[in-house]
Amino acid sequence: MRLVVSVIVLIGLPWLAYGQRLGEPRLVWNTIHTEHFHVTFPEGLEGLAQEAAVAAEDAYHFMYLQWGYAPSGKVDIVLCDATDTAHRELDVFQNRITICVAQGDLAERFNPKFPSWVEQSVFALYAQLVSADFVFGVSEVLRPVLGTLILPNLKSSELLAGIGEYLAEEALGTPPDMRLGIGGEHRFVRYLVERFGDDFLKEWHRLQANDVRATFSLGFLSDYDRVFQRLTGRSFAQMKEEFEALTPPAAPLSRGSPTGEGLGVRAFIKRDIFKHSYLFSDLYLYDLKTRREMRLTEGARVYRAALFPDGQKILVARHRWGDQGPVLAIFDLKTRQLESLKEFPLHDYFIDSFAISPDGEQIALSIWRRGGFQDIYLMDLSPVPSPTRGGESSPFPFREGGLGVRLTALTRDRAVDLSPEFSADGHFVLFLSDRDGSFKPYAYRLADSAFFEVIDRSDPSSWQPVQIEPEPFPPWDGFPDTDYPIAPYDPRPSLEPKILVPLLSSNSISLLTFGSDALRQHLYSVLLGFNWKTLLPTYFVRYENRVLFASLEALVARHGPTAHQSITATLPIVTHLSTRQSLSLFYRRNEEELISHQIGLGWSGGWRAFQNWLELSLWAVTATRTGQRIWENSLGWRVSVTTELSEYLRVRVFTQKDGQFGAEFELFPDALVRLGMLWNPQKNSIELYLR
Repeated sequence: MRLVVSVIVLIGLPWLAYGQRLGEPRLVWNTIHTEHFHVTFPEGLEGLAQEAAVAAEDAYHFMYLQWGYAPSGKVDIVLCDATDTAHRELDVFQNRITICVAQGDLAERFNPKFPSWVEQSVFALYAQLVSADFVFGVSEVLRPVLGTLILPNLKSSELLAGIGEYLAEEALGTPPDMRLGIGGEHRFVRYLVERFGDDFLKEWHRLQANDVRATFSLGFLSDYDRVFQRLTGRSFAQMKEEFEALTPPAAPLSRGSPTGEGLGVRAFIKRDIFKHSYLFSDLYLYDLKTRREMRLTEGARVYRAALFPDGQKILVARHRWGDQGPVLAIFDLKTRQLESLKEFPLHDYFIDSFAISPDGEQIALSIWRRGGFQDIYLMDLSPVPSPTRGGESSPFPFREGGLGVRLTALTRDRAVDLSPEFSADGHFVLFLSDRDGSFKPYAYRLADSAFFEVIDRSDPSSWQPVQIEPEPFPPWDGFPDTDYPIAPYDPRPSLEPKILVPLLSSNSISLLTFGSDALRQHLYSVLLGFNWKTLLPTYFVRYENRVLFASLEALVARHGPTAHQSITATLPIVTHLSTRQSLSLFYRRNEEELISHQIGLGWSGGWRAFQNWLELSLWAVTATRTGQRIWENSLGWRVSVTTELSEYLRVRVFTQKDGQFGAEFELFPDALVRLGMLWNPQKNSIELYLR
């Protein structure tokens, strides 16, 4: 059996890992070219792209100074606005970083003390790439021959993310957030460095890179225990156990926003695929009595929602495209209209969470500001005196739709303040804060602006008064304006093969490579081989083009005397998270004893249940052979069940009209590589294939 393994490390959504578009085909993409990076972005993200370019070069110089190592060739960084959740993706085989810039769950996934979320993401993901790519000794010798097949330092996604987050905190001088990080791995990495010295990480990577088993197993057979015994005198498991014994579990976060259960309905957010290209969020209403849900918006990009006490309006926070900040808006359930309440400046503000006062006249918000400030604000919805009528304007004047808005910062310091909510009597704003080193509840009294540490939530008399003083707030100067050249996106530089996989069997040898461009608009896999028993070549070349709305796939293959060529156009007609349908038109040419031609039209559908897909394909084919004038018509079908075992591996079992049964592995689906087995019960034969 011949096996190929491909790995993708994700933080966020596997939806993007499986080849979903990074935007509509009509988007215009450009690339900033720096000394060590290509930063690709659609129109509308120019400011964030400039910021990412500056951060990328800073990250390169920091890591090279720390470890004296950098991945060969330029690294691709792709900025997109294709999803309404914070999403970061690292493809270690293709030297590619993808960052979706919406910040829907920023506080849950990342450290709000970083001055810039984009800068943090670039530093953390580039540090992960350097960590996984690091070669030394025997692995360094093999890297120029086999490319990124040699990854002795590839680790679990959690440990790799922990290394990246720790190094980003160190590079940017950001106080560590002891609550955040995937599985707390960045805290474990910090513990190791503080205990064994600043060179610990570099030495760990050097030893693992020079380990033969790690080199030839892509890091999966790394002997962590041997490495840790040499560096620390203890095994990896012992170090983890020691760390966990000293470290309290991370405090969970809760949202204080009332959603309206007491009113018989519940406002909630649901994500789905929009225009076959985006993963956008919309507002829904659920009737608790009838148990029916009602969709209220289409492509509105709503990521927070709370019902007003009167049950007639819903307060929402929604994303805007690209460099723009979020919008606070009100959805009127009677008119079904969404009215903007306040638009926030260019990526300088992010509304994390909010709550509405019992009388519906005030809103408490947790807002993140550039510079690493996440504070509690109070918004007053009562009328604002108009300057034209002789009144005095508010410090934050804003009027829209007849509503006056006054926005006041209740806290302004380096502590992270989250999850505001009003007390039942409306006299206090309660929130969570890490100002004492761990997250505790605090309260702000509206009557006299006094702060308290909440001891017993139900007994305000037990609360302890505390002093919270504001700190200087650094102004943001806007996005950087660099001299880096910007050009229309060119896929060719990122299409260069970065991996070479040798495949051996008892009678043949083959070489496999695969890849895609930075935007996954062009994907290919190439297999070249030679059978020394038959003295005949083998090749398999597959290419897919996703530039247009319909995808186009071309295939040429030869195995000994048998050859095959085909071209297929596929048009999506339904694309959702739980169901999908498409139509395809194809032409196939087979060379065996005679040459045959097939023209067909197919339909395929898939329905998702948990991590499984039930898939059905139907097709109609008309076929003939060279020299014949008669065309033969036939119908075919195939039923399969696909299971997503991980972010980079799918397993499919299927049966089809000719009575054959099969099973195949999709190894990193974007690589267009499938390893399969086909059983013909009539001939009682098994065929292994790599496609």
